[in-house]
Amino acid sequence: MELNMDFVPQLPRDSDQLKQTLAKAHSNCQEMELVRLQLEEAISRLEAENRQRRRQQLENLENVFF
Repeated sequence: MELNMDFVPQLPRDSDQLKQTLAKAHSNCQEMELVRLQLEEAISRLEAENRQRRRQQLENLENVFF
């Protein structure tokens, strides 16, 4: 798939329509930021769970050998 680098988005000529377009873009941007933060938090929780699980595995192994 080839990207068309010559593409220039067409902005609405009507000022009300332009305001709506910008408001929607701003809203979408905020929504994406929220989703990004939620994803980062979910990843952080999973990483913490993995560390805890690994710590328990290593402690269990230590108890078996000592």
